[in-house]
Amino acid sequence: MAFSYPVTLNLENRCCTVVGGGEVSLRKVKALLAEGAKVTVISPVLHDELQALYETQQSFIWMAEPFREELLEGSFLVIAATNLREINHRAAMWCEAHQVLVNVVDSREESSFTVNAAVRRGDLLIAISTDGASPAVSRAIRMELEKQFGEEYAVMLEIMEDARRKAMETISDEKKRREFLQHLADLRLQEMLKTETREEVQKRVELCLSSYWA
Repeated sequence: MAFSYPVTLNLENRCCTVVGGGEVSLRKVKALLAEGAKVTVISPVLHDELQALYETQQSFIWMAEPFREELLEGSFLVIAATNLREINHRAAMWCEAHQVLVNVVDSREESSFTVNAAVRRGDLLIAISTDGASPAVSRAIRMELEKQFGEEYAVMLEIMEDARRKAMETISDEKKRREFLQHLADLRLQEMLKTETREEVQKRVELCLSSYWA
């Protein structure tokens, strides 16, 4: 099965369910919580670190009981992450029947999505996939990209987002607005940020913006 359609999901306040309470589930729960998801874990027992996370932060719902398909109702997304093939299969079949996104950790064939290796720099997200051919290659590419794309890209995008908002407010001519935004992209602000402060680069952008007001 080829996973070839690239998408990014907004999981803010979405109900996401993790079936299983082991070490893999721990990683999945942390990742989902980081995206603002409303997480439910279905498992009679939890990994020690996951148990500690539940007890100290109460950041997810824990259904401390054996898996039943009806417990998945209301889920936007499901991750089947137990060490039991039968349970993962049952979760996958329920999701297939109810058109719910599912990632089955031990079966690409039963999954409707995979989680890619990724580099994050603020609003910049670069995902890497080899379609399962070599996770090791995905990791190697991610490490190379982390060197290539530093934190200056996060700052650059914050500045550009602010400039775009101001351009929408102050440049009424659509053609001029497009020209400004393209010119801004061509300035390579990320390179400036390696030698100049954010404030200095911000002033450059504001000066550039003012030149399009005439």
